[in-house]
Amino acid sequence: MVRPGVRTTAQKGHPFGRRPVGGLSELLWDWSKSGTRQAARNRLLRRLPGVDLAAAYRFGLVERPHYAYGVRRATESAGRLGHRGVTVVEFGVAGGNGLLALAEHARYYAAATGVAVRVVGFDGGVGMPAAEDPRDLPYLFGPGFYAMDQDRLRTRLGTAELVVGDLAETLPAFLAGSAERLRDHPVGFVALDLDYYSSTTTALGLFRGSAHEHLLPRVTCYLDDLPGTIDRIGEAAAVGVFNAKHPDRPIGRVIGLRAFTPLDPPWADQIYVHHRLDHPDYARLEIGATGDQLPLTG
Repeated sequence: MVRPGVRTTAQKGHPFGRRPVGGLSELLWDWSKSGTRQAARNRLLRRLPGVDLAAAYRFGLVERPHYAYGVRRATESAGRLGHRGVTVVEFGVAGGNGLLALAEHARYYAAATGVAVRVVGFDGGVGMPAAEDPRDLPYLFGPGFYAMDQDRLRTRLGTAELVVGDLAETLPAFLAGSAERLRDHPVGFVALDLDYYSSTTTALGLFRGSAHEHLLPRVTCYLDDLPGTIDRIGEAAAVGVFNAKHPDRPIGRVIGLRAFTPLDPPWADQIYVHHRLDHPDYARLEIGATGDQLPLTG
């Protein structure tokens, strides 16, 4: 129940639906939740003396740090495996803020690692379609949500690519038309922000075919709309159905990632990895595989 006299606004995907707007109430609301509290803390830390751009990336103090993490993993893995480039993808562009952040992180890690980064965003362009399945979270999302101003967004994209249209058609066309380039720049990071179970199932077609040339052996994934749902609906359900049909190429949450990520970010619980177990490069040493020994001490 909203207290009389306190203005509220809707909040995407939040189980309580609304938050207070203005004054101390809004401040307390934001700092009471781990996600918004961390975002506010990160903005403060960025302003400290000596926190340069490299430190901001190292500690995840940048905008959309989960995207930065995915790009870092993709560039480091691609470089270790001998690829000259890598592709990072956002499914569900909406207004475009995420795609612009992804492009910004791509520029940073391309310069830091020497691995070229291709940035591609997929979206219907006219807002969300009507739900097709009860698992599409129709109580949270509906037709026309998150529409895009294409002209305005395209003026700011730079080298990032925007693919607009029905994903069931645009994704296969993209894979076929970019086959040669994807061999040099395989997909290494995917952000899934399509909200619906049905749309996410379509996006997972990226991993469904038998070919492996367009993918790194392990592809980092970020699932945006997990909070407030259960594993039998939405994005989690799409992943579960995919895994049941493709046991040789599972997608799973990275267990314990928060413990190894600076400042214990809640977004770490939404990082998954697609493991291509039959990929010819799957067993090659990668980041973290140092070959160290652990001899008995004393």
